Amino acid sequence: MGVQGFQEYIEKHCPTAVVPVELQKLARGSLVGGGRQRPPQSPLRLLVDAENCLHRLYGGFYTDWVSGGQWNHMLGYLAALAKACFNGNIELLVCFNGAMEKGRLHEWVKRQVNERQTAQQIVSHIQNKGTPPPKVWFLPPVCMVHCIRLALLRFHIGVVQSIEDHHLEVISLCRENGFHGLVAYDSDYALCNIPYYFSAHALKLSRNGKSLTTSQYLMHEVAKQLDLNPNRFVIFASLLGNHILPDEDLAAFHWSLLGPEHPLASLKVRAHQLVLPPCDVVIKAVADYVRNMTDFSDLEAIANDIFRHSQSRTDDKVVRFKKAVEYYSAASKSQHFSPYQGKQPTVENHFKSVKRRYLNFANENPDSPLLPSQANPTVTSPVAQGLEVIGHLNAQIPSLLSMPTRNHMDITTPPLPMVAPEVLRVAQHRHKKGLMYPYIYHILTKGEIKLSVTIEDEANQELPSAVQLFRPIRQHVYGVLFSLAEAKKKAERLAMRRNRLPEYPPVAVKEWAAYKGKSPHTPELVEALPFREWTCPNLKKLWLGKAVEDKNGRMRAFLACMRSDAPAMLNPACVPTHLLVLCCVLRFMLQWPGVRVLRGKELDAFLAQALSPKLYEPEQLQELKVIL
Repeated sequence: MGVQGFQEYIEKHCPTAVVPVELQKLARGSLVGGGRQRPPQSPLRLLVDAENCLHRLYGGFYTDWVSGGQWNHMLGYLAALAKACFNGNIELLVCFNGAMEKGRLHEWVKRQVNERQTAQQIVSHIQNKGTPPPKVWFLPPVCMVHCIRLALLRFHIGVVQSIEDHHLEVISLCRENGFHGLVAYDSDYALCNIPYYFSAHALKLSRNGKSLTTSQYLMHEVAKQLDLNPNRFVIFASLLGNHILPDEDLAAFHWSLLGPEHPLASLKVRAHQLVLPPCDVVIKAVADYVRNMTDFSDLEAIANDIFRHSQSRTDDKVVRFKKAVEYYSAASKSQHFSPYQGKQPTVENHFKSVKRRYLNFANENPDSPLLPSQANPTVTSPVAQGLEVIGHLNAQIPSLLSMPTRNHMDITTPPLPMVAPEVLRVAQHRHKKGLMYPYIYHILTKGEIKLSVTIEDEANQELPSAVQLFRPIRQHVYGVLFSLAEAKKKAERLAMRRNRLPEYPPVAVKEWAAYKGKSPHTPELVEALPFREWTCPNLKKLWLGKAVEDKNGRMRAFLACMRSDAPAMLNPACVPTHLLVLCCVLRFMLQWPGVRVLRGKELDAFLAQALSPKLYEPEQLQELKVIL
């Protein structure tokens, strides 16, 4: 709610501020946002916030999106997008959300509650009607972000990941590195005076792959419609409700702006639950309030006025209001803090690197299977050395919210083991360049992760949820990351010298997740486990070692995590190398104790799809009929 509803408000109530554009035509011109000159023949450089653009990068909606087969379609779409950008002199850098963002955790919790309900609607629809679910219920697969990131690397489109605050880092990256525009869909960007702001939701590639279109938001037109000076957008954003000062804390203020005579006043309290006014009504009322301020620099006076109706935690709300103003002020400045000190990023070199690599890709056979390369992604990274990544998930905002809110409950964990500085440096480097799954950095630095909702039948009490099913794998991964085997040996040696029993300090990771019987409001403490049958090397040696034994150790650690540490797994005659991961996952599922997770026919279906060359074509998968 709150500030996130502003983006939809622009599209519904400010039609003159949303204009269609063709990006190739912009690339052929010399003027870009704010009249900024672009040298002749130089590319149009666009920063894409992947968080708001996942659905479009995925390729849009397919009727079989819940049934499988869509990954090849996605790869085909991204290949066509990369080719269209190259031919149109457009260079993209896609920024993924790699930040834990504890400050926005309450937004994530709300989203998981809603997505969990959607997942059950999808399952019920398929069971009852046997047809694909409606388009409005689209719920992205949990691995979609990871797959898109790897596919973009495959097609030599630049990729980076944020690390602390996704919004601020995207804004800073856009402003400080000479990008000509931002492709996103988030109210925070609209309110932070981005000079050239395009819609991620409207991004479309024509069927012939020659025209890339979207919509441009003209924020000066929005300001004109609201009759509000853009220099007051900071106060405006702070008073709409945001991740720092939620709209629930501003409800009394928003209702006071409407007054008792407003037609919606009777909805203020319904069944003893907090009810928030419709977003468009709040936006107009807050704009009127901010416009009529005599002194918008006196934050203390503003806070005293807006919270005069508050009945609890007034001092806390005042503090958070000031923090919200500080946050949006920092975001609106042309230059603001970078969370890391270091040399200025050389984005120019990055784009030259991308162009050189894409020339190779453009000459490839277009009919070849669009499968990711098996090469090490660290070798083919399109991001220039030293590039620093300086918004968040866009939530669907109902026009009237009558759902009671509940804060998330955090828990205290034991201190994390020390991680070698060299390992942390490499982890941060790979994380920022988009070469590593973000969970790794979150575990090493914060000791917690967020696991998104999956589409699974909660009515089925026999099968475990995906979170529970794969938790043993994560527990051993935690053990590898924190070098538990080495810590255990040190504790045993120390105990032997002191002639007493060894003490093993507990190592636990917080997992935020929502699944059947588990609310997302509280995390679970999950213990890290060492391998029983093998003493794994410490993470520094395992990760950074270059000897043959280190390479073998990395492979064995992976197999041990997957409960597949058997010599036959590395024999290509038994398991083809490109199918190793699939076979490890299937083997792990077959070994699940107590309940039969995979049946024979299901296993056959997985193996048949992996081995059949005909099933690489999206069109054939689309027409595939399953006889039940």
